Amino acid sequence: MENGYVSFAFGPIVLPTLYFLGVKLSKEIVQSSEYHKLYELMSIRGRLMNDIHSFKRETKDGKLNVVALYMSDEKSGIVEEEEEVVNEMKNLTENQKKEMMKLVMETKGSVVPKECKDVFWNMCNVLNLFYATDDGFTGNVILDVVKEIMYEPVSHELIMFKEHL
Repeated sequence: MENGYVSFAFGPIVLPTLYFLGVKLSKEIVQSSEYHKLYELMSIRGRLMNDIHSFKRETKDGKLNVVALYMSDEKSGIVEEEEEVVNEMKNLTENQKKEMMKLVMETKGSVVPKECKDVFWNMCNVLNLFYATDDGFTGNVILDVVKEIMYEPVSHELIMFKEHL
């Protein structure tokens, strides 16, 4: 996991974004354990979700990911079934989500501004959408959503709803 969360590469995307929120990020904040934990939880969740959904494709390509590594754990000598490992990884992602939510909602003793916490949380929500049905890269679900948003005409009901507001 130590290498996995860094390899997910959210650092270059999310961390610079935090400097454009209009809140001052002091050295104390960005070096705090809370800040690093938020980044780690978000990234591990993303790494696990990606690996769960890309396992079969990557195995065919001869690539290893956390699911394949966990299935053939040489230390324990136990070879687990794919379904068991995937379920265990899904449980782990849920635990990451709960821990992230706890940090995001925590105010007492927190040094990370709420706006920054919201960015970490929102990126977790983006991950939920991205990996809802497939690995987010090879499937068409996200592409279909984008096409629908860009090319489908706004429905008459939505226009009527907005007029009533």
